Amino acid sequence: MLRWITRALAIVVIAVAAFVVLDFAELLVPVEPDDAQSMADTIPACDGRVLAQGLTYRFSDPKPGHVVAVHAAVAGDGAVTPDRDANDRVLVLRVAAGPGDVIEGRDGTVFVDDVKFDDIETEPFGPVTVPNEQHFLLGDNRSAAIDSRTFGPVLGNAIFARVFAVFWPLREITFRLGQGTGAPPDRTTCS
Repeated sequence: MLRWITRALAIVVIAVAAFVVLDFAELLVPVEPDDAQSMADTIPACDGRVLAQGLTYRFSDPKPGHVVAVHAAVAGDGAVTPDRDANDRVLVLRVAAGPGDVIEGRDGTVFVDDVKFDDIETEPFGPVTVPNEQHFLLGDNRSAAIDSRTFGPVLGNAIFARVFAVFWPLREITFRLGQGTGAPPDRTTCS
C-alpha cells in the first residue's frame, strides 16, 4: 500500500513539475483571453479559457486560419498595442493574412489576395498590404473585435502561442477552432 501511494505521489509531482516548466517556457499555456468577445462564438465570450502551445512558432511562422495568442500593452487612453514584451493583456485572434498579402474587407466579406478568406460578415476595411515579418489578425466576432483593423498588422514576435483547444467552460470543450459563418454575435453581457 505504501509503495502504491509513493508511486502515485511521484507521478503527481512529476506531472505538476512538467506543467510548470512547459508553462514557464510558454510551450503549453492556459490562456484566459482578456477580450474573449473578439473570438465569440469560437471561444465562449464569458469566461472562455483556452490551451495554447508555444513550440510551433519557435520553428515556423503563423499561417492563415491559425488561432493565436498575442501579448499586448494597453495605453492610458485604453488603446491596445501588440507587444512581445508587454503583459497587460493577452489577445486571442485568428491569423487572416501573412507577410506580403493584401487583405481587404469588401461586400461584407474578407478577401486575401482577392481570394475569399471566410464567410463571416465583415464591415469594409483596407486594402492593407501586410509588411514583412507581420501578420494581419482578425477576431471571429468582427462586430465586437479589437484586432488588426484597429491596431494594424502585428509583428510575428508578439505572437507567442498557437491556440489548440477550448477547455473552459467544461460544456464547451473542443479542439475544433474552425472559422464561423454568417453574422457575428456582437457584444455579450457577462454576469
